[in-house]
Amino acid sequence: MAHVRNHETDVQEPPYEKWSSRSQHWRGLSAETAEKLGGSADTPVQRGERLQTVDVLRGFALLGILLLNIQDFAGYETITGFPPDLVRPGLSGWQAFIDWGIVTFNWLFVQSKMRGLFAMLFGAGAVLLTERIEMRGGRKRSAAIFYRRNLWLLVFGLFHGMLIWSGDILFEYSVDGLMFLYPLRRLSARKLIAVGLILWIGCGLFTRVRRVEVQLRSNADLIIAKAAVNPTTEQKRVLVATGEKRREAALAKANEVTRLERLGYLGGLRHNLDDWLGFQQFILATFAFIDTVGAMILGMGLYKAGFLTNRRPAKEYLLLALGGYAVTFAFVLTGLWHTLRDGLGPLVVAVWMSTPAPLVVPCAVLANTSVILLLMRSGSLPWAIKPLAAVGRTAFSNYILTSLICKFIFSWGPWKLYGQLEFYNCFLIVGAVWTLNLVISTLWLRSFAFGPLEWLWRSLTYWKQQPFLLRDLRA
Repeated sequence: MAHVRNHETDVQEPPYEKWSSRSQHWRGLSAETAEKLGGSADTPVQRGERLQTVDVLRGFALLGILLLNIQDFAGYETITGFPPDLVRPGLSGWQAFIDWGIVTFNWLFVQSKMRGLFAMLFGAGAVLLTERIEMRGGRKRSAAIFYRRNLWLLVFGLFHGMLIWSGDILFEYSVDGLMFLYPLRRLSARKLIAVGLILWIGCGLFTRVRRVEVQLRSNADLIIAKAAVNPTTEQKRVLVATGEKRREAALAKANEVTRLERLGYLGGLRHNLDDWLGFQQFILATFAFIDTVGAMILGMGLYKAGFLTNRRPAKEYLLLALGGYAVTFAFVLTGLWHTLRDGLGPLVVAVWMSTPAPLVVPCAVLANTSVILLLMRSGSLPWAIKPLAAVGRTAFSNYILTSLICKFIFSWGPWKLYGQLEFYNCFLIVGAVWTLNLVISTLWLRSFAFGPLEWLWRSLTYWKQQPFLLRDLRA
């Protein structure tokens, strides 16, 4: 197959590997591209070598993640993905239709989907990094650079999670990368895709079913009482007493978390650390990291196959978009209907929304990705491509910047808005933060070669100060 030229960088992209298992193993960059790249094995990927499709997808995923994270930044969040309706009203009052619209949109397109895409791109980045180092003749160095890069990411993740925001994903990504990605990088695209889907869907379903079992055991009395056709006086008492007791406990916890979040940075530091430790324990106890590892491995395979670089036939992207959204809409809308009918209890959400997620999320991620790549291929949104790519190129810096902005607005700064906003108001903050991300990233890259944290990460990884100003890179 002929090479496709990236007009922005004038660097040829590698041919994709065919889906067939009989195809030759993908060897990375072409000889022509390797000659263009030049440099030693210790030279990082340069600005002109970047793949625009990957940058745009990364920027899209980073911005989209805030649609879910804002609920944790802005107020007490339950793991159900619904407004808790405790400290402030949610899904009620005159704005209920707005709240439900946001909830529905998030469950269809955002909930776990943006993190899934981000994890896929992380896996693709592992292949991109190691293949380019090895193509430069540095196969012996690729392991050292890969592990050093992820060890520094682990350090950044620890600082971010323990000192800034407990919902950090960098720590988990670095650990997953260190443990699983490098040994698998040379598998064929087809094998990587198969392994990724098995982990993401198969193991994901197993862990979700286990969570439902836990909910069933902890809610046994309540379930029996609700299931009774003609409940006895005792069963009615159990229903009322259990509901009131749990609501009182949830309200007390929400009020305590709100108090701690409004103590400012130093006052809330211990709470943030405890929250971060609890989050890591949850990931380990529920095997939630398996979903992330599966998405990363799938991303490795999709990159090798040319899917993430927009080199598959348009028909494949269209079919994936239609099929993915068909599955997503069927499961999500059915689940939302049952959740609305039966109440927003954790068991109802676990059965109807969380259990199908391992099947729904990969379908939605592939559908979202396919639509973006089709739009890029059509050239119909040129005004959006460059700003999104800029955010993607500075994703690390933007991720930390977003945490700092949101924590300052809701917890550290003078306003202390944590728990004070209506559910739908939080998304006005999202729009403002997005605007800052897009504008700052675009302006920054006019003068600088990399984002500030990207530059620091590169310099530490290669243990050599990298060019920072754009004019230094061109010299």
